[in-house]
Amino acid sequence: MAVTSRRLLAAGGWIYVYDIQGRNGVVVSAQTYQDTGNNVLQACTASGNDLRVYLRASYPLVNVHGVAGTLTRAPDSGFYTGYVDITLTAAGNIIAKVTTPDSTEGPHDTVIVAVEIAPAILTLSFIGGYPGSQTELKAGDAFQIHGTTDRPCVGVEILDFEACQHAVLTFASTTSFTVAGVIADRGTAAVARPARLRARNAAGAYGATRDTNSGGGSVDGTDVVKCNNLHPTVIFGTITYPTGQTALKNSESASVVVVTANLDTILYDSPNSQLAITDPTAIGSPKIVTRIAGNYNVATNNLRAEAVRSANNAHTIAQTVVRIAHIAAVIVVTEPYARLRAGNPNGDYTCSISSDQELPVAPSLLSSASPNSGVLQGAGWVGGLLLYTRVMRVTPTDVSGTYGWRDLSATNRAGIVTTSITGDANYVIGGFTARSVTFPAFSQTTLLGVAVIDYAKLRAGIFTATNQPSIKNPTLGNHDDLLNTYTIEALGVNPTTIFWNDVAAANSNSSGTAQLLDIEELV
Repeated sequence: MAVTSRRLLAAGGWIYVYDIQGRNGVVVSAQTYQDTGNNVLQACTASGNDLRVYLRASYPLVNVHGVAGTLTRAPDSGFYTGYVDITLTAAGNIIAKVTTPDSTEGPHDTVIVAVEIAPAILTLSFIGGYPGSQTELKAGDAFQIHGTTDRPCVGVEILDFEACQHAVLTFASTTSFTVAGVIADRGTAAVARPARLRARNAAGAYGATRDTNSGGGSVDGTDVVKCNNLHPTVIFGTITYPTGQTALKNSESASVVVVTANLDTILYDSPNSQLAITDPTAIGSPKIVTRIAGNYNVATNNLRAEAVRSANNAHTIAQTVVRIAHIAAVIVVTEPYARLRAGNPNGDYTCSISSDQELPVAPSLLSSASPNSGVLQGAGWVGGLLLYTRVMRVTPTDVSGTYGWRDLSATNRAGIVTTSITGDANYVIGGFTARSVTFPAFSQTTLLGVAVIDYAKLRAGIFTATNQPSIKNPTLGNHDDLLNTYTIEALGVNPTTIFWNDVAAANSNSSGTAQLLDIEELV
């Protein structure tokens, strides 16, 4: 296809074109080469006439399509390289020549250029009318745009301008196209806006842009469309429940404040069918809602409103939860340990009231009426909404045993009171935390100061007199002479007497400073 001459002459040298690129938006495509290394360009397609021709030659002076140029010597080489900018007058051959200072022509190279001018849009307008009964458009709406071109095109670019969002669309080659323009968000005031497009040919070249209102047209739905992204406002506000409540039960009703604006219609419903809504299509506020189903709900939306602004068919959906507490709360009371041990001097334990419903007011709960069965500290239970705690203090004088929680009163959001505890309603006092005791001089006995309930749970550290681990006598109340051994005299007695079985060690305690360290009754 290419007419090429690359002759090595004694005086002429050589020249070839290795690339052509477009200028001023011209696209060059479909390049073919004479060699397998893609060094010598043979032919190409251009979308316009403004081109930049890249060359290599044995001499710096060249002429390309009638335009003279001077190349630069390539580093570390014996040839020259560079480019010449040209403007084609028509499709055809580009001839590159080597010239001498006296304008003598040397060898030449020819590249065939097919020119495909980008399509120009001749006519452009909106067509098809507004969606449905709309008179305005919101962001995301689609409106058809029709155009014609002076030569075939295979796609258009809708620019991010005025009415439309940016989009690049393709189709089969044609001189008449219809595309859907997607409306952009241009604010919340109604403004008539055009669209701006440009067409593309198969070579990838775009023509000039054209607006739907080129020439100053202002016909709505043809030259311009009215854009307005104004949406309805729906905001749920204060919910007023029956006096003294923050939730509904039975067939009770609540009043819900709703702030609305920029709407023509509204529809209220209950997504999970828990509420009946009075006048569900009325715009006014407040709305009256009545419980018709559901036992407990404080988190899942059960009241919804959908408002519509007719001009642009903009929808706004708002949701809220009208709380329901139709059944009594389930209350569980727990202690941190299976037994609450006497401390040294006192043991403080955080006990918990757990509820499966929110309790807006702290529940009341007392410990056993016995004065020696643990004493609750503070003015009441603290926390919320599902968990309340309080410290119980167990002293060495408290009597070990099982005691009951009493006088529970837990009120849920709808005013339903729970008076019974689910599960274990008792707590146990027993055991004591680690303490050390001192034996008087030459004595085998001393007082512990707290009752022992479970002999098997006794633990101790060392006897300081012998610096050996203490060993619990396997038999309660055994007075045999045993090394590093202790026993107690009786269970359930306060104060309890500890007996030191090691006679020699006790007799050597002349200073009265020997101790049994860290004796405790485990949980």
